[in-house]
Amino acid sequence: MTTFLLKLTLCWGFFALLYALLLRYETFFRANRAYLLGTAVLGILLAALPGEQMPVPLVNVSVIALPEFTVGIQQVEAATSSWQDIDFLWVAYWAGFALMAARVLWGLLKIVQMVISGQSEKLEDGCLLVQTAEAKVPFSFFKWVFVPIGSTDFSPSGKEAFTPLLTSHGAVNGTTPDGLKSVLPTELMLAHERAHAHGWHSADVLFAEALCIAFWFHPLAHWYRRELRAVHEYLADAEASRLADRKQYGLLLLGQSQSGMPIAFANHFFQSPLKQRLIMLTKKASAPVRAIKFGLVAPLAILFAILFRQAPVIAQVVDETHFKFVREMESKGWMSTDTVVTFDPNTYEETVQLLRKSTAPELDENGKLVYQYAEIQPQFPGGQEGLNKFLTDELRYPEAARKAGAEGIATVRFVVNDDGTISKARAVTSNGFNMREDMLEESERVVLSMPKWIPAKHKGKAVSCIMNFPLNFRLVSKPAEEVSFPDAAGKTTLLQPIFPGDLSKFLSENIKYPETARVAKAEGKVFVAFLVNEDGSLSDFKQVNSNEVHPDLVAEAIRVAKAMPRWKPGVKDGKIVATQYTLPIKFKLKSDPLKELFDVDVQPEFPGGLQELYNFLGKEVKYPEAARKAGAQGMEVITFIVEADGSLSTFEAVKVGRQDCSDEVIRAVKLSPNWKPARKDGKAVRVKYTLPFTFKLDK
Repeated sequence: MTTFLLKLTLCWGFFALLYALLLRYETFFRANRAYLLGTAVLGILLAALPGEQMPVPLVNVSVIALPEFTVGIQQVEAATSSWQDIDFLWVAYWAGFALMAARVLWGLLKIVQMVISGQSEKLEDGCLLVQTAEAKVPFSFFKWVFVPIGSTDFSPSGKEAFTPLLTSHGAVNGTTPDGLKSVLPTELMLAHERAHAHGWHSADVLFAEALCIAFWFHPLAHWYRRELRAVHEYLADAEASRLADRKQYGLLLLGQSQSGMPIAFANHFFQSPLKQRLIMLTKKASAPVRAIKFGLVAPLAILFAILFRQAPVIAQVVDETHFKFVREMESKGWMSTDTVVTFDPNTYEETVQLLRKSTAPELDENGKLVYQYAEIQPQFPGGQEGLNKFLTDELRYPEAARKAGAEGIATVRFVVNDDGTISKARAVTSNGFNMREDMLEESERVVLSMPKWIPAKHKGKAVSCIMNFPLNFRLVSKPAEEVSFPDAAGKTTLLQPIFPGDLSKFLSENIKYPETARVAKAEGKVFVAFLVNEDGSLSDFKQVNSNEVHPDLVAEAIRVAKAMPRWKPGVKDGKIVATQYTLPIKFKLKSDPLKELFDVDVQPEFPGGLQELYNFLGKEVKYPEAARKAGAQGMEVITFIVEADGSLSTFEAVKVGRQDCSDEVIRAVKLSPNWKPARKDGKAVRVKYTLPFTFKLDK
């Protein structure tokens, strides 16, 4: 909604600026009316049409991979945050909406009441003249013209003249000082209101009122209403002033400008702004040549609409680091280095060799190039925030997997085609998890259901590109009464307990990193389970991690959890219940910024050089027995960080052929001694290292 309003403000603001600078003071009133109505609608359409959001970079790494999305926790967080934050904004909006709608409804009912209770008379042009005591000044609504009761001069049968205004100016049923024939003031007023009726100005007014109801908080909606009303008055004034001298008509406006309070959305003879009406009344008609301004405004508006719709492509973010990496890769002929371990089943010998591998774009079945690396990465419309919202709304934890307590990370590999569509999604397991088939199928389903992306670009041209996206399926806690997930209809039986305020802010302000853990460089995530009682108090704190975490980190996490204030308790089937809750707290030491391999002066190096690395891997890597018996071959790609002190950390399999093969490569690399760290400007720095590894059986 925020993005829509920002775009709407930009569109309406641009159109209003054009109108104020070029058209407002011209006498092409009908054209100005069309411009105001057209741009009001066009602004809404441009803001509402899909694919208009300004993108933001998804991730700043050289490998085209998306940040991990966790299924379960983010969906529960979205539900609680909407409860806490969004409701009050919508309450305020609907309150304003109701007040504005009630105002218009009251006016409509008032008009209908006047028609029923007033004295009506059909005019020859089809208008209905209604005389009523409730009308203080003449006004019209569609073909109904309302005048004060007893004003017989408005009726075709009226005989008396209402002329006090013009008496002092010598223009009563005679001639004006300029010798022109005088016209009854009531005739002028009636002609004015008939001009409103025949011009269907009330339809414009209702449209403007609808804008002000829907966007009651937006000043430009009220600007459109004000400008439309002004143009209506200019049109009606121009029509009525043809019957008499313009000076006489202007005096009539001046004399009756202080009449009673009118109904808000009817067309009134004495409608403000009076000064501007007099200026436009006496203004010389714009020369036809000045209509060229519309010839200038039209292409400007069309150009703005085109540029606005293309904004995501124009503003597509260029990751300079990634751009440099791709250019360097392309300059080397798209070649990369691969380490291959070969196992001979006859001699049971393993050999390690260095191979060069091409990462060049390949032709798909339709003859189009599919890039592994492109200068500008594909982007989801709306950036990372939009992607997370889409996944939160669309991704579902398979019911059978949830009941079984199954968790894991599925890496989905897919192609973003040059038209932005998604194809060839394939999900595989990673990081040692044995993923269930229903979790993999759900991962592929949600990726294929994504809307069109902003495609990758290479050398200024849209191209197809391969993406890798990790989806982390993690339960908030083990299956029990404490967790409630949406069913197929989107309904829940349990409303989660809610922290009173900003939980992230509370944790960041109160958690202290234990000194012993800091010295030991201990990191990790602690899952603290506790009971939110019916009165909101907390009890039964315990750690539920299955992995080992430094004991001082666990103690600190539990201490902070115990210090939390009372929560808003959970509700099940309309009743407040005690609810089990699991809170993940991540401890991570601040580290130096991670450098890319091509952004350092000296590359990290295994002790003794590259050949010693091959010798080491040849001794340590063992062909997994199950893979050997199955005849499995293929490449595994792992990454790890070479720290500033030469130690290795953060091992990850980024391409998994077989899980046991990836695990074997990681196991072997973990045994390596400290490396010589990378250096930048003479200083040791952290760097991410990618190691491809191919398992191959001799025939």
